Amino acid sequence: MSRVAATFTGLAASAAILYYFRHELTSDMREVRSQLHNVQNRLAGSVPGAKISNALTSHPTSSILEKPKEMLDESTQYVTERLMPSVKNNWNAHIMGLAQSVNDLDAEKVQKLAQEAKDKWL
Repeated sequence: MSRVAATFTGLAASAAILYYFRHELTSDMREVRSQLHNVQNRLAGSVPGAKISNALTSHPTSSILEKPKEMLDESTQYVTERLMPSVKNNWNAHIMGLAQSVNDLDAEKVQKLAQEAKDKWL
């Protein structure tokens, strides 16, 4: 059972870390986009009659966010295809072992041992 708890704890920790990095990345990208927009406006105001292209601020996140998105997709695929079936198989093996132990338990013998312990201590 401790292996299952450790696995779930690891999953929770990795999900929290991924969420934190995703949040940091989006806030950093918002800041960069804002700075680019401010620079573009200042540049457009400083050059009379010139039109500055919007290429810098059109989609600044498309190339930068591709790598983390691929990593997130790979992590999701690993969890769904390999980790969860492994955890499920281990869980089922533990439950089947417990059920087998309960099934093999001799109730009369346990009752006799309990009665002996009760007589000895009381």
